[in-house]
Amino acid sequence: MGKEVQTILNLLSEGIVVEGDIRTTKDIRIDGTLVGTVQTNGRLVLGPASKVTGGVNSPSIDIYGQVEGDIVSTGSIVLRKDSKIKGTITTRTMIVEAGATFNGESKMVIDKGKSELPSGGEK
Repeated sequence: MGKEVQTILNLLSEGIVVEGDIRTTKDIRIDGTLVGTVQTNGRLVLGPASKVTGGVNSPSIDIYGQVEGDIVSTGSIVLRKDSKIKGTITTRTMIVEAGATFNGESKMVIDKGKSELPSGGEK
């Protein structure tokens, strides 16, 4: 008998409101509302209906919704069309699509060996 492959999907659906912090080692998609921080070692997708008030930390972040707070990535951040971001972004690579709104500060970390990114959500 062969091994069964199970895909683990972490999803915060539209209409759900969470107050608190989310930590996972896997990929996660948020389409609901989060008042708190989200930290993952996997990919983070914030869907069009998402609203995050707090810190965000992931090696790969795609934002289609709204974020108010600090965003930290050791890899890349993509601000998709119609996304709305207010806060400080710290990352190695950032792509801003036409139509995205970003009000805040960006800190680009270039040298992997010398710079260490701070944890997200700390104010």
